Amino acid sequence: VAENLSAIKLRENIINASLDSGEIPKQSAVKINEDIAAIDRLLQENRQKIAALQRSSAQLRKADLRIEGLEKMILIAQLQSQVESKDQEIVVLRKNLENMNVQVAQLSEQVTGLHTQVSDLSEEKASLEGDLKTQSDILNTGYYMVGPEKELLQKEIVYKSGFIGRTLKINENRSLESFTQIDIRNFDGLKIGHRKAVLVSSHPAGSYEFVMNADGVFEELQIKDKTKFWEYSKVLVVSYKP
Repeated sequence: VAENLSAIKLRENIINASLDSGEIPKQSAVKINEDIAAIDRLLQENRQKIAALQRSSAQLRKADLRIEGLEKMILIAQLQSQVESKDQEIVVLRKNLENMNVQVAQLSEQVTGLHTQVSDLSEEKASLEGDLKTQSDILNTGYYMVGPEKELLQKEIVYKSGFIGRTLKINENRSLESFTQIDIRNFDGLKIGHRKAVLVSSHPAGSYEFVMNADGVFEELQIKDKTKFWEYSKVLVVSYKP
């Protein structure tokens, strides 16, 4: 179009120059007619090209709208795809969460079971400790009695043995009701305060000692080695003669 306009301008200048000279030769008239015809053709071409441009412009505008709509459709499709992808991720997360909840529930049941086991074991432990203490108390329970020989014989706590009956021994079938019960772990000895005291029960030599004062009175019996002293018997009997 721009080129056609330039050509039209050039031909207009030629025609004007011929008219301004005042003389138009015969051949110039023919040339002017040809130039005018050429200008008409150029103008017609321009009108056709402009119309085509206008149609193209309209089509482009429509195309732009369609492209804009297409771009929106593509954007929506992309967003929809992202949403669907996120939905799938959420489904996976929910499944994982459900699995985790199941696992948590299972772990909670296991923990509850363990607590029950611990509670049962604690009770069993307490029971065993109680039994152990009871057994320990039984094993560390001792009995003692200090009395005159005649009384001990009458109560059948002791009896005489030997060829001439001078040795006192403990009666294995005696009752312990009249004895004093002690915890041998905390028992260090006993007071006597009489002459002619005799240890009737059997205890290893060196594990005890009689303490006598200057008047020949047995003041007490001291236990020097508790473990060794009670090794043979948990019954301690001391007899004396007034």
